[in-house]
Amino acid sequence: MDIDCNDYLRMRDIKISEPISHQKIVQLEILIHWIFMISEKNNLNTKTIELAAILIKIYASQNSMQPDNLKLLGIASLMIAVKFNECQTQINMNIDDCASQCNFEFSSKQILEMEMSILTLVDYDVNITTITDYYNQQAVHSDLILFVTLDSDFLYYQKYELFEAITNFYSEDTENIPIQIKNVIQKINQKIQKLTSTESQQIPSIRRKRIFKRKFRGAKQQVTSNNMQ
Repeated sequence: MDIDCNDYLRMRDIKISEPISHQKIVQLEILIHWIFMISEKNNLNTKTIELAAILIKIYASQNSMQPDNLKLLGIASLMIAVKFNECQTQINMNIDDCASQCNFEFSSKQILEMEMSILTLVDYDVNITTITDYYNQQAVHSDLILFVTLDSDFLYYQKYELFEAITNFYSEDTENIPIQIKNVIQKINQKIQKLTSTESQQIPSIRRKRIFKRKFRGAKQQVTSNNMQ
């Protein structure tokens, strides 16, 4: 019996079911933004950033984490994602590269031990569905994917819900869109409007053709940089 591609992706679409405390969510958002900044500097794929973020969230939802070890979780998750998703590219991030990203706060042994802990938790199966997977080689809305990946308010949605919302984000025909997807679209819109507004200039609505990615990335990165130091 043939399995539809989207059905297969949904089977591997992990949902975070364990509630995460507000304090930990704030820490994870800062951590994932730090991973995003490292990924941009190293020209990593959107899917790689997504996978690293998923691994971070899975591990944090099932384990208590000391603030001092958050970077260790982040860099180990990114190393796994790079190994899994960047094997067809020219990008190579080895253990020494990972240690340097943390200013050598952690030894190679500590990073490898955390990597093993993460892999053990997911039964060594990191073929986990990301939003990017649903595009099936079509043009990817990278900025919107990164936006919902970096924002903790979208933590508990499954990837197919976020994919549907992103796909229909610019659509003017909303009659056939399920209400749950409309709600996600509305939340994305609200979050973008809030993030792209300033005290001196309130932007009444996000331009439907693009996101002000420099502005929202710049604002997020500044907060992340300050908090990770």
